[in-house]
Amino acid sequence: MKKIRRGLACFLIALFVVQQMPAQVVHAMTLEEKIEELKQQMEQNKQQQDVVKNEKDNAQEKANGLKQEENQLGYTYNTLNNQLQSVTNEISETENAIATTTSDIEKLKKELEEAEKARDAQYEGMKKRIQFMYENGNNSLLVSILTSGSVAEFVQRAEYISMIASYDRKMVQSYDELMETISSKSEELSTKKKELSAYNETLADKQDELDDLVGNAGDAYAAKKGETSAAQMTADELNATIQQLEQANASLEAQIAQAQFELAQQIGGDITDTEGSMTNYSDADLKLLAGIIQAEAGGESTEGKLAVGSVVMNRVMSSRFPSTISGVVYQPNQFTPTRNGVLAVILENGPREDCYEIARRVLAGERNVSYCFFWATWYANQNPWIYEKTEGVFICNQYYYNYRGETY
Repeated sequence: MKKIRRGLACFLIALFVVQQMPAQVVHAMTLEEKIEELKQQMEQNKQQQDVVKNEKDNAQEKANGLKQEENQLGYTYNTLNNQLQSVTNEISETENAIATTTSDIEKLKKELEEAEKARDAQYEGMKKRIQFMYENGNNSLLVSILTSGSVAEFVQRAEYISMIASYDRKMVQSYDELMETISSKSEELSTKKKELSAYNETLADKQDELDDLVGNAGDAYAAKKGETSAAQMTADELNATIQQLEQANASLEAQIAQAQFELAQQIGGDITDTEGSMTNYSDADLKLLAGIIQAEAGGESTEGKLAVGSVVMNRVMSSRFPSTISGVVYQPNQFTPTRNGVLAVILENGPREDCYEIARRVLAGERNVSYCFFWATWYANQNPWIYEKTEGVFICNQYYYNYRGETY
């Protein structure tokens, strides 16, 4: 990455120096040499851009992989954290249940104490009544019964004494049963409290375990986020380098376009007639003309193919260009397919018959433009100053033109 940055810095400095060189230094070399030098710089730029792009793709792939790992760790962390929160809530609920149970036990203790007091009071009252009825001097219970005035009164007194005794026994028994119920409930609640306390201890152990897991997961998640961020930053820096290289490339393309424009203006003297047929052409001339027509306009209409053929033959007929088809086609820095290998492939495989037909028509003298230059429309649009210095027409995807004030 550092080597790439140093290389890019050197390249941009060199580009700046070329752009800032005095006019007399720049023009010390020929335009062909300047174009060739700029193209070499552009090729080096593209090679460096390919290297950086490969590194950027690798860095982005690494960042994406780390992001997936980060997401997985984040999911694990959130899951454990939710579990911890759930256990914490359950502990809180259990503690509340223990507090409620403890409060219920305390209430039952008070109720048991009150029941014991009531039973004891009932028992003491019963003893006093017995003592009063059976031990009250000469007026004993037996005397009271025997001195009844009638049998009815005797039976009534006996039943009254029996009712009092029965009531006392029922009350004592009732209090005993109440105490037994309270005691049983108290024991149940005590058992429940022990179970809740044991469960709470289990939850506390689980909480401690989850605390450790959440802590470790959080640390791993944070570390992976940092690693992902660093990897993404590297990818972003490489992408920024690619953009700088693309901008440098655009600057080089503009310089090449300007130099080619100037070179075209420098080519040859005056001629007012570029029309006419060529009869003494060879099979090689025909094949080359058909090949360049296919290379430059193979996907365009008949008009587009005819326009490219017209430009080639206009140049052949002009004293400002070479007087042969091969001389025109292979003139340095004129037709891109001669440099990128496209024309060579077409010639090896043989041009299409429709391109042969257009070539024959042009060689026979047919033209649909009188211009000697053309550029792809999109390329011309990127350099709008061209339109200020030229006059021409658009056919299909090309702009065909001559320079204003010039004759060919």
